[in-house]
Amino acid sequence: MNTSGTTTTYRSIAGEGDLPYIDCDHCIRLIYARIQHHIAEDDGNCVLCRYFREKLGDRDGSEDDARLLLHAQVNIIHELFERRQDDEAQTLLYRVEDDCC
Repeated sequence: MNTSGTTTTYRSIAGEGDLPYIDCDHCIRLIYARIQHHIAEDDGNCVLCRYFREKLGDRDGSEDDARLLLHAQVNIIHELFERRQDDEAQTLLYRVEDDCC
């Protein structure tokens, strides 16, 4: 409960209200693009890249179940970005996780 006596239970993604608008679909596509980038750069030694290569194939995040798959794999995606020191993608993933999933 905040100081005004109300409880915030929902974060709007519709661009209305006090919270900043986030285009979830666009951000999810960006995350998929970063995963695909790391897969493409893999020299064969990255176990997580191998996992995502099998799991995602050539998906780009525009598929109907892209958000669900991202949500189901969020911890492994965090680990990939952490191991690859991709701080920008990591930050975006935290935001998508909080505001979209």
